[in-house]
Amino acid sequence: MCELFAMSASEPHTVRYELDLFAAEGGEKHRNRDGWGILFAQDRDAYLFREPDPAATSELTRMVVRNERPCRHLMAHVRRASAGEPALANTHPFDRVVHGRRNAFAHNGDLPGIEDREDARAFIPQRIGDTDSELAFLMLLDRLSRAGATDTGARLDVFARFAAEMRELGSSNFLFFDGEYLFVHADRRRFETEGGLTEPREPGLNIRSFDESHRGRGWETSGASIEEISGPLHLFASVPLDPEGWEPLARGTCMVLKDGAIHARRPA
Repeated sequence: MCELFAMSASEPHTVRYELDLFAAEGGEKHRNRDGWGILFAQDRDAYLFREPDPAATSELTRMVVRNERPCRHLMAHVRRASAGEPALANTHPFDRVVHGRRNAFAHNGDLPGIEDREDARAFIPQRIGDTDSELAFLMLLDRLSRAGATDTGARLDVFARFAAEMRELGSSNFLFFDGEYLFVHADRRRFETEGGLTEPREPGLNIRSFDESHRGRGWETSGASIEEISGPLHLFASVPLDPEGWEPLARGTCMVLKDGAIHARRPA
């Protein structure tokens, strides 16, 4: 049961919650002990911190918390291994440089049978690790390249069609950053209960939006804060981070954002 988090903001913001939260999430509470990664996008490149160890006991996590990077786009993932052993090569977000921009991808869910697909076999040797998630990332990059999709709408078309195919295999909550735009796909996820993990169910992702009316104000909840909101921004999380303001995304919802603006939102 992995945890996803992302932000798209009109101005560089420092979001403290996900860094502190991931340190806690990496411990016993949600049993995410198999690695964590955080990407702070900066223009065409990004700061990327990844580790295959529990975030709760990580010195690197504490260093990142002390030195968080203001950014317009952020992507984070805490891993509970299902496909692929705990290893750096299997730790999200995965990244590749495409046309001089750092692309990144993080996934919550399972894609059983993806390696048996004919269109996946060519990419198995290209993986650094052995996860279904990295394989899906490579397939998506290939789809985008072959489509020659350059404008946002065309790229969203490719992304949405690919996500729909992956939903047929299993839970496919995706975050994809192409060095300029953040693409989001919501599916189902497993939830932790006292009796154990549930079967996959909605929602797989939630969104919270802040508009111009929040400018100059802070946002704080238990262990979470943005010191000052300086423009519109959107947060995405596997589970709501506080009791108010979060909207669950229906299964199959696809979105594309840039710098705090939602450029398109499509239902399943």
